[in-house]
Amino acid sequence: MSKLRKAKAGVSEPTAVGEDQGGEESGARTAAPGTSPRKEPVRKPKAQRSDVKNRVVAAVENASQFLREVRVELTKVSWPNRRDVIASTSVVLVIVFLIAAFLGLVDLGLSRIIKLVLS
Repeated sequence: MSKLRKAKAGVSEPTAVGEDQGGEESGARTAAPGTSPRKEPVRKPKAQRSDVKNRVVAAVENASQFLREVRVELTKVSWPNRRDVIASTSVVLVIVFLIAAFLGLVDLGLSRIIKLVLS
């Protein structure tokens, strides 16, 4: 019989000797039908605290493995030579200056048109 069926039928599971069964006389709250009782926070024993250290160690190992793989991938990159970088940079700078000059002229023209209309 599943736990849900046992709970609906009112059947309780056997408990160990000396284990608190959570009755009214023990001072424990009883839950409303269909709900689960409130659980008290569980304190981790010292043995489980080492699990946190293991997680930290694992995180550091994962990070160092990631950085090693990044270095290997960066060696596979086809880097441009100095001449290509200078050529690409100069093309970008010329286009930026041309667009800036065009937008400046458009702004100057529109501002003069607006001044004529408003005056």
